Amino acid sequence: FIVDVLGTVDVGAYFPHTVTYHASCHSLRVAEVGDRPIRLLQAVRGLEYIPLEDMRQCCGFGGTFSVKNSDVSIALGRDKARHV
Repeated sequence: FIVDVLGTVDVGAYFPHTVTYHASCHSLRVAEVGDRPIRLLQAVRGLEYIPLEDMRQCCGFGGTFSVKNSDVSIALGRDKARHV
């Protein structure tokens, strides 16, 4: 909404910290948010954005997946956490 409808990425935010961004599977594959969240982060003054390696990789925890497939979920989560 902020990027597409309001046409801006600068919301006047200041956050003097280093961050990364984990895109959920839903945001990547269903909502198709693309790079909008990253563009918003990069516009925050004082913020250092570090891209997450293998950002598109599933974290294994969406919906009921982690309950129904706990072993796979744990392995995926560990892989994802190693990239942070």
